Amino acid sequence: MSSQYLSPDDYKSDIKPSWCPGCSVYGIMAALTRVFSQKQIDPLKTNLISGIGCSSRMPLYFQTFGMHTLHGRAIPVAIGSRLSRPDIKTIVIGGDGDLFSIGTNHFVHAARKNFDITVICIDNRIYAMTKNQASPTSTIGYQGTLTPYGKLSAVLNVVEFSISCGATFVSRAHCNSPEHLQEMISCAMDHNGFSLVHVLAPCKTFNKESFLSEKCHRVIDINKDLAHDPTDRAAAMTHAAASIDFDNNESSKIPVGIYWKHHSITFEEQVKEIRKNTRQSDVHSIISGLHIS
Repeated sequence: MSSQYLSPDDYKSDIKPSWCPGCSVYGIMAALTRVFSQKQIDPLKTNLISGIGCSSRMPLYFQTFGMHTLHGRAIPVAIGSRLSRPDIKTIVIGGDGDLFSIGTNHFVHAARKNFDITVICIDNRIYAMTKNQASPTSTIGYQGTLTPYGKLSAVLNVVEFSISCGATFVSRAHCNSPEHLQEMISCAMDHNGFSLVHVLAPCKTFNKESFLSEKCHRVIDINKDLAHDPTDRAAAMTHAAASIDFDNNESSKIPVGIYWKHHSITFEEQVKEIRKNTRQSDVHSIISGLHIS
């Protein structure tokens, strides 16, 4: 890494973002570049991996290594990145549909195995790039282009689900609280293990009512305002269970903060230990030892 100071703009590529004017993702990208600059992250030691969707365009706009993969497949690609190059920081960026619909199974097992990956879920609660379909996090009754009579299924509680899956760091932020968002991303990147930042990012184009109503005055920090201890799993699950109540009451608060934090050995550390204690053999030696006639 160069000894030259890197500003937030130094982490941006020459490709200009193509999101809608005023999109929440601009602010999330700005927060991420500020965190990178604050930590003086080496662009050559960082890999941004995404799936498909509005937010998944993010790697294109960064001066780091990046991979724009298939829909729902960012996490397995990230696992490959971590196992082959554990020296490189790996960050997954995806939307609610990408991570918690087609990609749900990958999220479950990556969290359970505790890969050292930071996942930033940019949750606009719809499929926006394909023009407004209901997603797993859309509210009941949401009228998207494929649900004209309203969504029938319950809202997926991302925070509660992530803790249940075994993620060792689970937090939430809101795009309208940039300083707190930056803090949550920074804490997640510092965590050794599978970390999630669930970012509430209402869509200005297809969900204007939500975008306009979810203002900063509704946000409440469960750590600072409610004195929540993120090492208390029972309390974390209690807060998580109540974390989507703001959908039903526009005067209720929107809870953000670190819900759960737990230190546990990562999958990569276990692999490293096995390699250290295992005699390395080339493939020819292995085959010859099988005594196949």
